[in-house]
Amino acid sequence: MGLEYRATHRMELLDDDTVAMFAEGRGDIEGLRRVLAESPEVFDFSLSGDDTGFFSYTRYAADDLTRLLMENRRESSYLMDMPIEHTDDGGLRVTYIGTEAAFANALSEQPDDIRIEIERTGSYTPGPRHVVSQLTERQREVLKTAVDLGYYQEPRKTTHDEIATATELSETTVGEHLRKIEATVFSSLHVGAAKC
Repeated sequence: MGLEYRATHRMELLDDDTVAMFAEGRGDIEGLRRVLAESPEVFDFSLSGDDTGFFSYTRYAADDLTRLLMENRRESSYLMDMPIEHTDDGGLRVTYIGTEAAFANALSEQPDDIRIEIERTGSYTPGPRHVVSQLTERQREVLKTAVDLGYYQEPRKTTHDEIATATELSETTVGEHLRKIEATVFSSLHVGAAKC
């Protein structure tokens, strides 16, 4: 089944040792629906979207990794930033926020079968993934291609036509996608600035 979970936006360990999870992915949504319906570990689920992008709510029996993440969060004074990202190698990228004192014992007792790698520490700056998660799958593809080809560099290193060729879309469609992407990004920045 061609399926890729992209991010977990919300996850809670419930009192009955089940996990409620709200996640985003893409791939064979009907295949996923069948697997969830047949799994004895899944108690409730709801899916919306299609193969190009979907959101899922699932309540399932807690596994060791999820229980570890959630129990550590309950017992510590640090916070887990959302979404949790799913990496290309099948792992999870989790951002924790807190003071140095909050992390003193956080990683000391981990199960042997779970490998934890600290990518970096330092001041917290929210990443652009919160805005990017508002874009459609096709808009993300166009944005990635535009950035890779240098569309947002000064001076500009590519054109709508070159992005269209790379994404197999028409030049007009690329222009429409870029305008919608920019509107979403700048609206988000404006709202964020207005709240400060």
